Amino acid sequence: MSASATRQAFLDAAANKHIAGAYLVVRSRPGVAARLTDSFLTRLFCREGGCGRCPACIKVRRGHVDILRLAAPKVDEFRDAISFLSQRPVEGAFKAVVIADADNMTTQAANSMLKTLEEPPSGTVIVLQARSVSGVLPTIASRCAAVYLSPEPGAADRIASALGVDRERARVLADLSGGYIEEARRLQENEAFWPLRNEMLTLTGRLMHQKNRAINTYVQFFEKNAGKSRAETSETITMLLDLMAVYCRDIAVYQKTQNPALIASADFSAPVRKAAAHFTSGAISNMIRIILETQRRFLSPVNVTLAMENMLFNILEELDRWKKSSA
Repeated sequence: MSASATRQAFLDAAANKHIAGAYLVVRSRPGVAARLTDSFLTRLFCREGGCGRCPACIKVRRGHVDILRLAAPKVDEFRDAISFLSQRPVEGAFKAVVIADADNMTTQAANSMLKTLEEPPSGTVIVLQARSVSGVLPTIASRCAAVYLSPEPGAADRIASALGVDRERARVLADLSGGYIEEARRLQENEAFWPLRNEMLTLTGRLMHQKNRAINTYVQFFEKNAGKSRAETSETITMLLDLMAVYCRDIAVYQKTQNPALIASADFSAPVRKAAAHFTSGAISNMIRIILETQRRFLSPVNVTLAMENMLFNILEELDRWKKSSA
């Protein structure tokens, strides 16, 4: 089954109220997975199949008594989730547990899920989100219906046709949305997103060629765009770090293939190719690792300034250590 078919089957199952006991949403963008999961849950809890306006739909987004959200839970937290699922729904007919970053769970926590996944209580669903199927235990993955958030061949063409955008913008949208057209439309219509994205990628490119360890400009950018609440901060910083990781991944892809058509950030092709010539693949790989590690820190309360300073200093150290001698 294609990635787009798994997504549609996931949403249709919720709208029809004929769901599997567990799903594994495989994603590269945490924010996209969260919004796809919310689309699933609104369809499941809404009497009209996800109208987006009724109290049930609003509660899914803001906090629903029958939905428990966890991030890389420990054993004790998942035991609480099992107890939660065993209780009757307070509103409606279903109870749901959403587990973000399931690939960061400990083996002990993952093993504690097995019995519940094998025999889920009636009217319950567990939605796990992970970067890859291989990131979770095979015994977990095999008990879940897989839902893929990745752009498949032809995704850019479908987005270009559906949204009426040019090929370059469609390539960018296909990568950022994982090929999920609803998400691509949301991004395309979000006028505030594009200047923010462009500034983030411009700063990332500038960081690549910085001659000193001055990081104030970069830290101030993250501070300025952090949300007022913890949830807003986590969502915004996660999105910005996603953009940094995409830029670095584009460099790595171009280093390996020398094919500019494979650069997802098509409008930043020139600086991506320039950076590919200046740094080793080791530098770029380590930079991606540092970004993703920082992203995971925002699953818990964290000081934005300190987290960004630590990330940026580590990135500059790696780039300096692994810079090609010809640079």
